[in-house]
Amino acid sequence: MALRPKNRPTTDFSLASISDIVFLLLIFFMLTSSFVQPGVKVDLPTGSSQKPSKGQVTITVTKEHEFYWNSEKIEKEQIKKRLEQMVQKDPKNRVITLRTDKETIMEDAAFVINAVAEIGGAVVIATKRR
Repeated sequence: MALRPKNRPTTDFSLASISDIVFLLLIFFMLTSSFVQPGVKVDLPTGSSQKPSKGQVTITVTKEHEFYWNSEKIEKEQIKKRLEQMVQKDPKNRVITLRTDKETIMEDAAFVINAVAEIGGAVVIATKRR
C-alpha cells in the first residue's frame, strides 16, 4: 500500500516578478546612461557661467596634444578640413564647443580657435562649475 502525501508542493514558477525586475533595470540603465558624458575625459578649467551653451560639434584637446572631433581621434591638420566640410553641410552651424584640459598649452587651443575663426564661427569653451 503506497502512501502519498495530500499536500504536494507546487512546481509552478511565476515569471511576473522577473519581468518586473528586468523592466526596473532597463529604466535604471536608461536613466543613468543619459548622465554619462560621452567623449574624452579631460580635467576642465573652472568657470562661473550661469548660461551653459553648446555647439553641435565638440573639439577636445588633451594635455598630451591629442585632438578629438566629438569622440573620434583626429590629427591636428584635419581640423580645418572638417570645419569646412561642416559649414558646407550646414552653413548656419558655426558654433564649436572647445573642451581642453586645464593643463593644455595655449598654442593647441589657439590653433582650434583660429581655425574656427577662419570659417566665421564661434567657440564656446567648456568649463566645470566651481
